[in-house]
Amino acid sequence: MTVLLLGLSAGVGAVVRYLATRLADKLKLSGFPWATFAVNVIGSFLIGFFFAQHLNSVSYKILATGFCGGLTTFSTFNFELIDMLDKKKYAAFARYFVLSYGVGFAACLLGLFIGK
Repeated sequence: MTVLLLGLSAGVGAVVRYLATRLADKLKLSGFPWATFAVNVIGSFLIGFFFAQHLNSVSYKILATGFCGGLTTFSTFNFELIDMLDKKKYAAFARYFVLSYGVGFAACLLGLFIGK
């Protein structure tokens, strides 16, 4: 049952990520990968929050590994970084790299703090 719930929650996270990308496209948020950045920061916050809640193992797996795993996207993040390098957008690469890791880590810490 846990595996089924984990898979379903990962699917929900992936759908939320897809909808975030569509919303960013609709709002014409270009020049910076806002959708990927937003879902990764939100996912980082939620993982910190869920960890601080001392959830039982199954709940944590479903929420953090499942939903947040489906929501966040390390592969797209890295593809976007490589694409920026390929297009010689070095300043955009540096900004995205530093903001993603810095804000993502800060969001995880904030989630831990709020969760406690």
